[in-house]
Amino acid sequence: MTELLFTAAMPFKRKGTDIIKETEFVMALSMDLGWFKPDTARDFINSAIEKGIISREGDMLKAQFGINDVQIPMGFKPDVSGFQKKEVFEQIIERIMMNTGLEKQTIIAEINKSRSEKGGLFSIEVLGILMAREYGIQVDDLIGKSYRGLLKR
Repeated sequence: MTELLFTAAMPFKRKGTDIIKETEFVMALSMDLGWFKPDTARDFINSAIEKGIISREGDMLKAQFGINDVQIPMGFKPDVSGFQKKEVFEQIIERIMMNTGLEKQTIIAEINKSRSEKGGLFSIEVLGILMAREYGIQVDDLIGKSYRGLLKR
C-alpha cells in the first residue's frame, strides 16, 4: 500500500495541491517522472481509485490523504509490473466474481458453455461481457478496450 501511496502522492506534491487534472497526473507519471507509459499511468489511476487513495471528480483527481503527511523516500521509484493492465478478459472475470460471489472456474465454465452453444462465433471477451451484463454488472469501459484489442490483432 505504501508504494501505491507514494506513487499517487508524487504528482500532487510536485504541484503543491491535493487536486489536479487527470491529464496532468498522467503526464507527471509518464513524461515528467518517466515511471510509466501513459496507458499504465491510467491503469495506475484506476487502481488508486479502487483502493480509495485518490478520487475522480469530473476530469480532476483529488488526493484522499494529506499530501504533506506523505514523506516519499529519496530515490523512490515504483515497481511498474504491479500497475500494468490486466487483460480485458481477466478484468471481466474479476468484476463478475466481485459482484456475484461466483468462483472463477464457474464463470469460465459458463462462458465456455455459451461459446459452444453459439458455435464458437463469439470471442470469450464478448461472451464475458454479455454474462456480466446479464448480472447487471457495469462493463461499458471494458467494451471499448475489447474493441480496441480486436483492432490491434
